[in-house]
Amino acid sequence: MEITPEFLEKTILDYQARGYLFVSLDEVHEIVSKQKRLRQKFVCFTFDDGYADNYELAYPIFKKYNCPFAIYVTTDFPDGKALLWWYVLEDILMNSDELILGDGSRSDCSTIDKKNETFVLVKQKIFDSQSPQIEQTLNQLFTNYNYSFKDKNKSLALSWEQIRILSTDNLCTIASHTLSHGVLTNMSDDRVKTELNESKLKLERQIGKKVFHFAYPYGAWNDSVLIQVADAGYSTAVLANGGKVRRDNSQFKLQRI
Repeated sequence: MEITPEFLEKTILDYQARGYLFVSLDEVHEIVSKQKRLRQKFVCFTFDDGYADNYELAYPIFKKYNCPFAIYVTTDFPDGKALLWWYVLEDILMNSDELILGDGSRSDCSTIDKKNETFVLVKQKIFDSQSPQIEQTLNQLFTNYNYSFKDKNKSLALSWEQIRILSTDNLCTIASHTLSHGVLTNMSDDRVKTELNESKLKLERQIGKKVFHFAYPYGAWNDSVLIQVADAGYSTAVLANGGKVRRDNSQFKLQRI
């Protein structure tokens, strides 16, 4: 899920050489909602969550090529409250030959392939247990290891100041990715409403602009969640991955590669 600045620059240059049009999320909405027929294929670059390297490494490259991009911000990241369990789990696995979770389960982690297999298994276990008490669940699972969600958040997440700076540049669209990055399909309707509306309002207060675009955490959605996204006032919503944008796509189920 990580790329180098050199690879990002090469990607921009490759699409540029092939005659692609670089567009913003607002332009994607315009293309899809009006089913516009373009002479050129287009690319829209997006980043999820709100990592500091989006500002420190990617932003200068997009500036260099005058290329639009978007960041879907989970507001717990700049608020310092994000539970970056995927990085904590990665650290644990990379430093262990066996994973022993608080529920008593054990996994062989003696090779990279086995570490990857274990990561997927634990990720599913966490997804299945997503709840308002997710931090308690994570602490129970990782009880045998030393880690700090706060330290991970501080070293990896965008700050509100960085987000505000990005938002002043027309190249960058600040969009919403909920408050907590939880699995929306595992939440009550009231909780989904809070995640969608409060994250939008918080971002708008911080950047002084309206927020119109949304990304489903983990790409998890259903019809009920989709309706709430529309009701919250978003213009588009994107999935995690799976394909290219077509003119007849639903604006609330836009695919990404």
